[in-house]
Amino acid sequence: MSDELGLAIIMPAHNEAQMVKNTIHSLPAIVDLVIFINDGSTDSTQILAEEAFIETERIELTNCNNNKSFVIINQKNLGVGSAVFSGMEFLLNLEKADLLNSKFSQREKWIIIIMDADGQMNPGEINKLISPIKNKSIDHVKGKRIGLKGMPKSRKIGSFLLTILMRFASGYNKINDPQCGYRAIDFEMIKKWDFKNKWNGFGYTNWWLLESGRRGFKLDEVEIESIYNESKSKLKIHVFLPKVSILIFKKLWKRGVDWYVLGRGGTNYLTRFMMSFLWFTSIFSIVTFLVTSYHFGTLFYSILGLTLCKFIDNHEIEKRSKLNFSPLIN
Repeated sequence: MSDELGLAIIMPAHNEAQMVKNTIHSLPAIVDLVIFINDGSTDSTQILAEEAFIETERIELTNCNNNKSFVIINQKNLGVGSAVFSGMEFLLNLEKADLLNSKFSQREKWIIIIMDADGQMNPGEINKLISPIKNKSIDHVKGKRIGLKGMPKSRKIGSFLLTILMRFASGYNKINDPQCGYRAIDFEMIKKWDFKNKWNGFGYTNWWLLESGRRGFKLDEVEIESIYNESKSKLKIHVFLPKVSILIFKKLWKRGVDWYVLGRGGTNYLTRFMMSFLWFTSIFSIVTFLVTSYHFGTLFYSILGLTLCKFIDNHEIEKRSKLNFSPLIN
């Protein structure tokens, strides 16, 4: 890694006493700053994290003038999404106060890694995650877990369904494994992010992808190892899946209105007209089919219309991905 590139990890944690020390001990020396967000833990997570940072010879940020430091931020239990956004805003405030530059004077460009404290993300793959940002001007990179050995069956099914929905709704039509939270983000993207609206709990990875896709940020995926240890998942599929499905539906309409009704991001008039006409008439045909005499001609038209919508949308997504600036929507 070049001397000019800074690397910061945002590590959310809630009751991770079992794995937190091993996770911190596994962090490579190339990481300049670890922002540890203790999201209202009621066990010894905070104490064990502080011990692990000291054992790995990291110095608390306020006392540090080198490139191996940490900070622990405590907040009430608001959810993993809230913890991640707290870390991002902390880093932004450091830069605004000119502390990022003064503490790490050799670092000119920063990449942010989102890594959970539960030991299910391999720190050895950090270089793989940050490579597209360094070499291809990508805004953010997410992991795509391979193998999925050890993943509970219910989570596999939920992940498959969400992938299909996310490809349709997000503006990333080739996305895989949207639930993977292991990500690298160019700090410049975070500077352009809108922090007025947030998604605090589980599902923030979906929310982030839906918002970043709508706005036109460039995404890449890299294959990473899937690790499932003995720690029990806090995710409740029967609650999570309906909630996130509603989120996806809302964001699909939001992106459709922005891109094809309002033309935000530069969609041409012909594409806007064709997409809007096909979409709304197809939806009308579905409603007509359901509330009248189940005339299969209307069902056929709606299927054909939505298929053409997806074809047009894929073409627009591909066109936007080739533009040399982002975001397209501020």
